[in-house]
Amino acid sequence: MKRRTIKILIIDDDKTVVSMLSALLSAAGYQVISALDPVQGFMAVRREKPQLVLLDLMMPAGGGMPLLKKLTAMGKVPVVVITSLTDGKVEAEANAAGAAGFLKKPVDPELLKGVIEEVVSSD
Repeated sequence: MKRRTIKILIIDDDKTVVSMLSALLSAAGYQVISALDPVQGFMAVRREKPQLVLLDLMMPAGGGMPLLKKLTAMGKVPVVVITSLTDGKVEAEANAAGAAGFLKKPVDPELLKGVIEEVVSSD
């Protein structure tokens, strides 16, 4: 059985993280697109219509939390937060804002793939 191709949008201002995640996910068979700030990310969601967004919180242009809230309010795409923030309040705020998942950097590749499969199979 051939699995449908899943389009994932990575929104992170760290080009090294974007490159690493893109390589990992492309090798796993996902179609990957990226944006380097929340404004580009929002435009990419509207233009590309991904099945999943991986979103960093610590970014310029207002950070990722307002974008998370905007995307979950629209209800069109699940968002998994990937952040280096370790404060439990941040995770609680992301979950309250509607995040479909929350992972801490550096991200374990197998854990990431498992979360992606769980989120996209439930939509």
